[in-house]
Amino acid sequence: MSKKDRILDLPIKKVWFDKIKTGEKTHEYRKATPHWCNNIGINIHCLQVVDKLRKVDIVRFRAGQTVKSTDKDKVMYFEIKSIETINGKNTDLAIDCNVFDIELGRRVYIK
Repeated sequence: MSKKDRILDLPIKKVWFDKIKTGEKTHEYRKATPHWCNNIGINIHCLQVVDKLRKVDIVRFRAGQTVKSTDKDKVMYFEIKSIETINGKNTDLAIDCNVFDIELGRRVYIK
């Protein structure tokens, strides 16, 4: 996360990147771990009020782990509509534990 710019950086596989790009996928999920709590900017004990306390407004998707932010074909930015904590059973992750449900807003273009 770039705390200065309030950007959450999410590397994802190309298949998910393409689904987000076409609008087929409008939610991204991450397991509610201390790592992702830190990246979102909340305390792990504040999962129920994550949307009120979050320190990010934009999500940057990168197709792959090592993509440079200058590669425009492999980087996208979206506003974050909301972030809430839900059970991950019925998500892409299919895990029975808390996950962050990051609802995407409109695509934005950052220079």
